[in-house]
Amino acid sequence: MVLIRRGVTLLGLERIGRRLAGALRPGDLVLLYGPLGAGKTTLVRMIAGVLGVSDAVRSPSFTIANVYSGRVLIYHLDLYRLEGIEDDDALALEEYVGMDAVTLVEWPEAGLERLGAPAWTIHLAHESLYERTVEITAVTPEACRRWEETGRDG
Repeated sequence: MVLIRRGVTLLGLERIGRRLAGALRPGDLVLLYGPLGAGKTTLVRMIAGVLGVSDAVRSPSFTIANVYSGRVLIYHLDLYRLEGIEDDDALALEEYVGMDAVTLVEWPEAGLERLGAPAWTIHLAHESLYERTVEITAVTPEACRRWEETGRDG
């Protein structure tokens, strides 16, 4: 299932985040693609809020990973600063992907071979200062079923 929304404002991104959060389950790997400022961290913040995270959600650019506790555990990774994954880094990366948490990865390109198969991919692109194009792909049949069960995103 591929869903493409054009002209998405901040309110629209919030609606998409709410719907996606309703479809996520522990063990899901979500890969977020897009240029700087496209809204990857904003979308993660919205998803985390819906999943009960009360902490401030910030980009983990310098720490590689942030961990948040809500109704489910959330691992938020940002691989922007990694040019390639070395063996030691790969072991650490694999610790964040598994059955106990939802894992959201910004700039996943540097770790694709180590992350495993995603349940979801999300591509965000600038249309204008205030609008984005959002493409969501439910990669697995289970993710697709859950997306359909969550209803409309507005």
